[in-house]
Amino acid sequence: MRLRPASTAEHLAPRSRSTNSANCSYTATSRPVSARTIETLRERLAPARAVFGGWTLAEREGASDDVAGWRATLADTSRYRLTLALRQCLGAAVRWRYVARNPAVDAGPNPEPRAEELNPFSAEQIDQLAAELGAADGPLVVVAAETGLRTNEWAATERRDIDRRAGVLLVQRRFSDGVPDAIPKDAASERAAHGSRSRALERVQPRLDRPLLFPAPKGGHIDLDNWRLRDWYPALDATGIERRAPYYLRHTFATMALAAGISIFELARLTGASVKVIDRTYGHLAIDSADAIRARLNARSGQMGVKWGSEPEQ
Repeated sequence: MRLRPASTAEHLAPRSRSTNSANCSYTATSRPVSARTIETLRERLAPARAVFGGWTLAEREGASDDVAGWRATLADTSRYRLTLALRQCLGAAVRWRYVARNPAVDAGPNPEPRAEELNPFSAEQIDQLAAELGAADGPLVVVAAETGLRTNEWAATERRDIDRRAGVLLVQRRFSDGVPDAIPKDAASERAAHGSRSRALERVQPRLDRPLLFPAPKGGHIDLDNWRLRDWYPALDATGIERRAPYYLRHTFATMALAAGISIFELARLTGASVKVIDRTYGHLAIDSADAIRARLNARSGQMGVKWGSEPEQ
């Protein structure tokens, strides 16, 4: 049931601020993020603002039942991310002591949906794409699939980041929303190129006039949106490969790494992602899944007469 609007005397600043103004404060004064991240958050807050935008924070604070009712009207495909955006916004209001409680949290759990099944590229498809994209962008595809770089990471990689002798690439910066951004030292990582196709690094010809490893045709950083339309999707169509975003090159690396026996923890370190994200996205593919773990434990402890995961004797 919707709470009775508080009296004017109760609307003491900043509790008198509307949800709309609180949203703007969150996006403007939260920790530094890219313009695209702010725009995404605003888009995801739009459905909540359409319903609760005129409510003051004081009214909103105890309206967990109203938030729960609103969540029930959302589509299954969008409920999690739209609720998460509202939780983030009101969580900022709690941290700033505008309100004492977060009604979006009090409304109940916000379970994350199961990750969609991935469709990585095969080794043969990677080779086909590399050949189709030619000398300029062909090595890009191979390097991305061999290292698990994110698109905004390989777009910002410079030649000085490559240790050709060791076959490793140091991830130190990213390129997002048209702006290069240095990665904090504690988040920077090494990505090792592996296998026979690691020679892709050798195929990238050294140049003194362009520091970027994969520059745009006229120099400077690649515009990822233009590159997808101008080069990536036409290459997929020409080779008869199902259309997928360039990010699937990273999925390809993760899938192949797990198939090779890399653990989820190790893969998280290799890709610069959290263990939670890796487990949610690739956990069902991991060799350290529950069945595989039990099999290895049984193999090691069989000599002791112990069997893991066995049914209790009747």
